[in-house]
Amino acid sequence: MADINVKILTFGAATQDVFLSGKALHARRDVRTRDYVEQFPLGAKIDVDNVYFDTGGGATNAAVTFARQGLQAGYVGKIGHDPAGGEVVRALRREGVALDRLVYDTKLGTGYSTILLAPSGERTILTHRGASHELKAKEIAIRTLEADWFYITSLAGNMDLLGKLLKHANNHGIQVALDPGNAELAQTKKLRSLLPLVTVLKANAEELRVLFGGEDVRETVVRAADTCPYVIGTNGPAGSYASATGKLYQAGVYQKAKPVDRLGAGDAFGSGFVAGLARGLVMEDALSLAAANASSVVAQIGGKTGILKTQRVKRMKLKITTL
Repeated sequence: MADINVKILTFGAATQDVFLSGKALHARRDVRTRDYVEQFPLGAKIDVDNVYFDTGGGATNAAVTFARQGLQAGYVGKIGHDPAGGEVVRALRREGVALDRLVYDTKLGTGYSTILLAPSGERTILTHRGASHELKAKEIAIRTLEADWFYITSLAGNMDLLGKLLKHANNHGIQVALDPGNAELAQTKKLRSLLPLVTVLKANAEELRVLFGGEDVRETVVRAADTCPYVIGTNGPAGSYASATGKLYQAGVYQKAKPVDRLGAGDAFGSGFVAGLARGLVMEDALSLAAANASSVVAQIGGKTGILKTQRVKRMKLKITTL
């Protein structure tokens, strides 16, 4: 498929990621909390079997989805003048992502994450936020931004920047997809006041519950349905719910397979859905693309490796009811 004349700008973090895996990282269940944990004695030297390098950050992962789906993708974020930043730039340029709005920090380094990857595909992430969490509105000349879509991921709780991006988009006919992070969710009242300016709200079950309550992801999405034209609630292997035009859509996983690495699954789902809308797909096909993209990503290590290129995705079975 030829490139589609739709421009999408993504906003948020960019990181250098290193994945460590091996038998020593096998998770154990805590007898008190019943949660799975990874424990290492202080002072020990732990052998790992594999090391894998990639770049991450929700906004860069999303940008790669859009580029591979034939859309005109650009990334807006902040990195440092360091080897990690250089790798972020190389990875995005390989995918054809525009970087003319990239900001460099003169003091801070690029964000960096170390991912301890358990055999189950679950992970523990040690993150240094670095420059990516210091992006300011004045650094990106918001008034000059032109696009058909904004795809906004976590902005480190910078509600001033988020508000200005949303207002600019609303004043210029730009559709907005928002995948908020914990720092935005912690400012619940402010975040909810901005949601009427959003076209697509995507979050996982726990994140949506912070905003709208509800006993489960289905109830939460129903409660949120009147907030935005599209509300997407993901729940990992349990599938997802989405609301649009007075209907509730329930989808399972696209393809059942043992996950290798769940990191980036949410980014792949959200960006896959928006890519579908931008390509003019109907709701059923956009959700199928989203689920297929997420399934492909968790089957490989890293948030970008498994992202789908433009191709026909078989429509999955969905349960559709009236809200």
